[in-house]
Amino acid sequence: MSSLFRALRRTARVLRFLGYFTVRLVIANLVVAREIVTPGSGLSPGIVEFRLRTRTRTEIVSMALAVGLTPGTLTVAIRQHPPALFVHGMHAEDPAKFRAQLSRLQDHLLPALRPVAAGPTEPIRSAGGDSR
Repeated sequence: MSSLFRALRRTARVLRFLGYFTVRLVIANLVVAREIVTPGSGLSPGIVEFRLRTRTRTEIVSMALAVGLTPGTLTVAIRQHPPALFVHGMHAEDPAKFRAQLSRLQDHLLPALRPVAAGPTEPIRSAGGDSR
């Protein structure tokens, strides 16, 4: 039963990320469309260094891809040690606000990628399934 609980919890995390990312994607597309229709309406491009809380290369690459998929942002470079992305944004006039947006993306992405830990009452099993 606890493995079912972990599977449901992981599914909820993934769905929460997909919902968040879908909303961000729609908003970013609307902002870019507005820039196309009304040229010169206030672009403030910039590049910021964004430090990551990632543990694996997969998490680093997933974050870089999520940033790159969002219109108006682009991962320019990746540093592995310590992990960081250098991100270009069309609307990065306030670097702290831009980093906060990236941080919220990371806050939703990392739980979706990471496994759900065993509960405190559940024994942690070895690869062979032995609970000793």
